[in-house]
Amino acid sequence: MAMVARGVVRVGTRGSTLALVQAALAAAALREAGATVQVETIATDGDRRTPDTTWGEGAFVTAIEQALRDGRVDVAVHSAKDLPVDQDPGLAIAAYLPRAQVDDVLVMPAGHSASALVDLPAGTRVGTDSPRRTAFLRAARPDLVVHPLHGNVDTRLRRLDAGETDALVLAAAGLRRLGREDRISVVLPFETIPPAPGQGALAMQVRADDGGLRRMVATLDDGSTRRAVEAERAVLAAAGGGCRASLGALGTIVDGRLRLRVGYATTDGQVAALASADGDATSTVVRVALERLAKRAMESAAAVADSDRPRVVVARVPERSAALTLALIDRGFSPLVVPTIDIETVHGSALDGLIQRLTAATWVVVTSVAAVEALITAAARDGFALAAAASRWAAVGATTAQALRSAGVAVSFRPDRETAVDLGDTLPLLPGQTVLLVRGDLADDDFPRRLTERGAVVHSAVVYRTTEAPAGSRDLLRAALTARPRAVVMTSPSTVRGWLQLARDIGAEAEARAIDVVAIGPTSAAAAREHDLRVVAQAATPRPADIAEAVRSSFHAPEETK
Repeated sequence: MAMVARGVVRVGTRGSTLALVQAALAAAALREAGATVQVETIATDGDRRTPDTTWGEGAFVTAIEQALRDGRVDVAVHSAKDLPVDQDPGLAIAAYLPRAQVDDVLVMPAGHSASALVDLPAGTRVGTDSPRRTAFLRAARPDLVVHPLHGNVDTRLRRLDAGETDALVLAAAGLRRLGREDRISVVLPFETIPPAPGQGALAMQVRADDGGLRRMVATLDDGSTRRAVEAERAVLAAAGGGCRASLGALGTIVDGRLRLRVGYATTDGQVAALASADGDATSTVVRVALERLAKRAMESAAAVADSDRPRVVVARVPERSAALTLALIDRGFSPLVVPTIDIETVHGSALDGLIQRLTAATWVVVTSVAAVEALITAAARDGFALAAAASRWAAVGATTAQALRSAGVAVSFRPDRETAVDLGDTLPLLPGQTVLLVRGDLADDDFPRRLTERGAVVHSAVVYRTTEAPAGSRDLLRAALTARPRAVVMTSPSTVRGWLQLARDIGAEAEARAIDVVAIGPTSAAAAREHDLRVVAQAATPRPADIAEAVRSSFHAPEETK
């Protein structure tokens, strides 16, 4: 780019005191790398809000990213916790600087102190602008009065000292960077308030095609921080949340292995759960941690003595259910996971030649997380980095795209509507180009047929197999039917068939048929109706939040529309 060629690297940042301090850290690192640096201040939506308003996803990021795209700045500096999980493929995080302290802390008014959260008297007012902090504070101390209190760090400290609240919860990293560590009264452990994904880390973002600058900034990257933060952000993405979610995550690298701790709580604090996992493969650690978190959150939700928390069955394997179960709990339901199918990744000689076909294709199209995990297995076996493939990658939806990114793959295309039909209609193809479709054994042929009609040469690789009505789910279905669920979420035609077959296996088909169906999309809805089940709602997209919203809407729909 022109600015780099003349030796000036323009660093874009917000104009708050903390943001300028953080930009100065990034600028100092760039100068040590030999760059001439100029800091540019950019106003964001988050900066324009009044102190009494909340901020939304990307409020502190969007304007700076636009300045980067427009060429007004060359490097953007962000607090990693503020970055939206769905990143623009035209931009890249070239470096994460070494991380600061990650903990949240309790701050008392000037002249006051506390030794622990438990020491605060009942009724103490605690101010925060974070749904995550609100949720975990209420879970830990339901007798406190947690209330909204907005503004930058300096503003909140002034409002605290003016008596607008009795205490604050802030990030230790921000206070230390501002030289205000004297205001820290109590460091809150992970078990009390898990930190936001990316908390304490600074991200340096560049244009993805600015190769020279990207390589220079990459020399500043702290590998341990990157691996930990990317795992935390993968948790957030896989759970379907954003930077306002009541979800905490903290990754640490111990002897080269990733240890990931995660936490979740509902805004009212009635449901709370913690979990952890460790291992070498980031994608596996993220999946296992979320699965364990969802299981513990379901147990917590089931224990809540609340007659208004109706039961909803999720007919999906546990490792694919975590995000949906958390979204359902968020909306006041008590989910019950009953896998009506079982997914087995193909191993051994069945994967022979897959990597060669992958590297030879113009496009690699992936339509499920199960397919991504099979690709990771094949690549690990062959000692191949998926990111090294010259092919362009397409994913059907956000969850699949995030799973690919966690494996180091840059996703070039994703349809606006998260369906295979839209992907088949809108994938940018030229006649004669080759497409490798990575799929399961029960996937229908409509999608590859559509690509063939558009002139593509389509090859399929079956990388996982589906078993309907696994015997191990019979007791789970018996227990779920005893709980009298109000609805069942169907996520594919195979889950519909598996649901009915499981019910026949235990002699409870009539009871299973009496339960309303919420379908993940039109294909699942059609399969349910074909089997004479009553479909009361269909999700707008396969995203967990939209499925959970469809469940909620079905409970409030007029009876005649059901």
